[in-house]
Amino acid sequence: MFDENKYRPKTVSEIIYGNSESKTTIQDVASGVYPIPFFTKNGILFYGVWGTGKTTLAKMMPDAIETAKTGEGLVMPETFIACQQGLNGPQVMTMIDKQLNVSSLNASGYHYFVLDEVDNLTAQAQQSLKSAMNTTRGIFILTTNHISKLDKGFMDRCIPIEMNAASLGDLLLLGNRIAADLEPHLDTGEIIRAAQGCNGSIRKLASNILFEVMRKRKALALQAATDKVIEAA
Repeated sequence: MFDENKYRPKTVSEIIYGNSESKTTIQDVASGVYPIPFFTKNGILFYGVWGTGKTTLAKMMPDAIETAKTGEGLVMPETFIACQQGLNGPQVMTMIDKQLNVSSLNASGYHYFVLDEVDNLTAQAQQSLKSAMNTTRGIFILTTNHISKLDKGFMDRCIPIEMNAASLGDLLLLGNRIAADLEPHLDTGEIIRAAQGCNGSIRKLASNILFEVMRKRKALALQAATDKVIEAA
């Protein structure tokens, strides 16, 4: 049975990055070389196109940061907020304040918040988030597909990290790993076609690989049926 978890990154170093600067910054933050919070910056903002691993990486960062700070992983898990259209300021503040009002069980004393797709927040909610980030007890990891829609105030409290399309070479490496576990095997040209058509999205890459495999499977079945008819004639 095909196990897609086999290809999911387990650590920040396994993420496929679009550029070396982003990779270096993340590794520096995750290892504690780049401290956070620092001079009121207590947020990390991942921005870029869909499917490049922003949410996956955002979920990894709290444990990585806590481990770098204390040598221990999270005891109290991060608070994950999926930012939906229409989520307003009071709702955001309530979710964050509820967590901040209790003592953190993490060795660092920090609470961690992951806010996914923050561009979906209303203008009021973004202003509230800026106020919520004005704390010394919380670290915030944010993702967005549309950085131009974000409030400049809370962006100023974040380390911005671009997460855009990876190189074709890196996509081909992953594409080859996925294709190797499927039958029939694809040739290099078919894998390249799948990678070129994914627009940098890892999800689309996997889907394209499967499409190529299914198309080849049908073509081989048709050829086998045709050969059988010819042999019988």
